[in-house]
Amino acid sequence: MQKILLLSLLALILSSCSSVKTNKASVSLASINESESFQVLVRTGSPLMDKLVYEIVFLNFSDVLPLKEKEPFSGVMEITFVSTDQSTFVGSSNTVGNATAYGSGWYSGNGYAGGSATISGSSTTLSSGGSITWQNSTMLIVLKKANGERLWVADYNYKGGWEMSGWSVNTPDEAARLVVARLREKFQEDFNK
Repeated sequence: MQKILLLSLLALILSSCSSVKTNKASVSLASINESESFQVLVRTGSPLMDKLVYEIVFLNFSDVLPLKEKEPFSGVMEITFVSTDQSTFVGSSNTVGNATAYGSGWYSGNGYAGGSATISGSSTTLSSGGSITWQNSTMLIVLKKANGERLWVADYNYKGGWEMSGWSVNTPDEAARLVVARLREKFQEDFNK
């Protein structure tokens, strides 16, 4: 009985950890670099985060992929990113807070192609103690040709509360930096198989 309980607890913990799933087309990185040029498109729901994620992605991927900022483009690298705070209170009182951002439109480095955004939030005041906050984030990257053929797709689900990095990754931009760096490593791993 104790063994079953222990195994169930371990399964629950492991199911809550960060995860990454990728799918690669059967094409070489060399052929992509010879014949393609990709425009980076970012969607986060926040104009500031769109620009930050755009630059983080461009910086991390431009030395392994032909990312361009001027036409002609033979495809796109679409990045969708969301990140939410989660926290626990340590002290003698309780606190409740949340923030939500919704948006649409694609950010291309030169501005937006349509879209809108709505931001709302609320919180109560802490009376004593403090909270520990971490990020739960999802980043989707789709690298595809103009004809729609997907060359690489990645889905990274970051659970900061279950990783040691969660102690230092407390804001959405820190989560984006970490996830992009990890996805770049995964991209290289996928194409070097």
